[in-house]
Amino acid sequence: MVLTPFQIKDVTLKNRWIMLAMHTGFAEGNALTERDYAYYEERAKGGAAAVTCLLAVNEAGALKGMYDAETVDKESLKTLAERVHAHDCKLIVQLFHCGRNESAKNHGDKPLLAPSVVPSPIFRAEPQEMTEEDLAETKKAFANAAALCKEVGVDFVEVSASAGYLLSEFFSPVTNLREDEYGYKNENGMKFPLEVLAEIRNTVGDYPVLVKVSAAQMVEDGYELADTVRFCKKAEDADLIDGVTVTGGWHESPIEQISYHVAKGAYAPFAGIMKRYLSVPVIACNRIQDAETAERILGEGLCDFCGTARAFLADPAFVNKMQENKPYLPCQGCNKCIAAVLKGEEVFCAFNPEAGREHFENQRRKIATRKECVVVGGGPAGMEAAKKAAERGFKTTILCKEKELGGQLRLAALPPKKGDLLKYIDYMKHTLEELGVTILTETEGTKELIASRNPYFTVIATGSQPEKISIEGVSDEKYFTAQEVLQMSEDKVLELLEGEGVILGGGALGLETAAYMMDKIEVKEDEYKLKIIDKAKKMGMDLGAMAKPLLADLKKKHVSFLTTTQPTLMEGRKLYVKIGEMPMFVSADYIIWAGGGESYVDSELTMWLMDERMSYAIVGDANEVGDGGNAIHNAYDIFTRMYLA
Repeated sequence: MVLTPFQIKDVTLKNRWIMLAMHTGFAEGNALTERDYAYYEERAKGGAAAVTCLLAVNEAGALKGMYDAETVDKESLKTLAERVHAHDCKLIVQLFHCGRNESAKNHGDKPLLAPSVVPSPIFRAEPQEMTEEDLAETKKAFANAAALCKEVGVDFVEVSASAGYLLSEFFSPVTNLREDEYGYKNENGMKFPLEVLAEIRNTVGDYPVLVKVSAAQMVEDGYELADTVRFCKKAEDADLIDGVTVTGGWHESPIEQISYHVAKGAYAPFAGIMKRYLSVPVIACNRIQDAETAERILGEGLCDFCGTARAFLADPAFVNKMQENKPYLPCQGCNKCIAAVLKGEEVFCAFNPEAGREHFENQRRKIATRKECVVVGGGPAGMEAAKKAAERGFKTTILCKEKELGGQLRLAALPPKKGDLLKYIDYMKHTLEELGVTILTETEGTKELIASRNPYFTVIATGSQPEKISIEGVSDEKYFTAQEVLQMSEDKVLELLEGEGVILGGGALGLETAAYMMDKIEVKEDEYKLKIIDKAKKMGMDLGAMAKPLLADLKKKHVSFLTTTQPTLMEGRKLYVKIGEMPMFVSADYIIWAGGGESYVDSELTMWLMDERMSYAIVGDANEVGDGGNAIHNAYDIFTRMYLA
């Protein structure tokens, strides 16, 4: 069903997959560049029925690195439409105004405009309340932007009224405190957004207009689904819209929207309710990233189209690969992309380092002669290095000392809801085999083996190893690394959980190890099996916003947390700690180290490579300890920068 054609208004789309808008941050001037064209064209080529790009309606509404309709070079936007159309794909332009949802630092000297002076809890910058003149100018800006899109051959415009950006701010009693006709008390704040849509319709006539809405605000005292249904129904009855894209809450909602903590297609029922009341096509979104989910929600009649941004970010060709029954790179829901956008940075995918770099010619230039490359290590950095080496024409061999590729990603896949990491490993293995890479597992990367192959280039991707801090009085029988715990049998983990444990380290590794352990038992009321301590002021510092749902789940299972805390010594079952400068003790039958590690590099091997004047590079954790995304990007960068004659 997902691969069957369907219409919006009188425009036929070749399938039901629509790439939704995602801010790229690419704009540096007023004209779109080859970087923009290549990014969208790659996804059009990859099977999308339509791709969506963002266009601010004016400079005041633009995020950092975003084009705006007032200043954008018209011909460059026309070129984008032509490049996308060349692949039997439609172009949607989302007409956008950030409202209060931008940092003052990134917005520069432009005013942040909003219905009322209510700062965003994310950015905390104080906006200006829109005057009558601001309202009139903004309405006109939306209409002019739509007219521009129609003129240059864009197939649809989509009006952004979601996620906490300007138009959605009028819907909410939290952000709309106005007392005039545009206040929330008048038509639940719908008056201005409806006037914007009316202004667009009056300007562009019968041209297809979509609107994107957050079904419910999902913040305390915010608007509800019934309010959004009424708005969309009013817009449809007035012939102002030709389709609706339905997402969940706002960026500031405490309820997770699109991370791996959200079940696949969890918000599609919102679209299904919209579909009951509307006759125009409905596009569902939020965690719809695979054929199974798409077929399910389409089959249940919850929507007409499936919208996703991040699945296309991770693998531009995932639709074509699905159609051909080939593995594709799955989105992991890690939210590194969202974090980058909210920080005003360029688009970023942890697992697809080519995202945003599709225009790099050098990454595709192949070596003139078939020279050999040896990669030592089969973790994320090693797999990416081998992939890029093979793509650039090297005869590539990967030496992996473990039984299977994947390295520490196999352990990272064990905590709850992280299983999709195994799909990434499977995808990489399939890709390496397709590229003709020789994969030697249970094979040490010795200097003798490397010498026998006489490689032109050697990559050291041997990763890192835990480095436990020394604690006086702790025996080895009671002191484990998180990696050891993740590799234990279930019986051994259950045996540990019969007592009380302390995890040292409140970063991703510590929190996810706790989640892995606690997922194996039914926790009784007021039963505390694990404590997590960290010297930092907050838990999950390396996870950003992703820490919130994980911490919430752990608290439900009565895991306790101590910050600004360091262990000192252990006597029997007492682990003495310092909280700031205050000494105390906690009960502990065992301790788990989930703190930092150290790069693991065979110094004898690297010295030999240097002595033999052999070209080599150290990548990933072996170079600098970080996360899997950093390792992948580091390996990719080596081969992207490499000049090959």
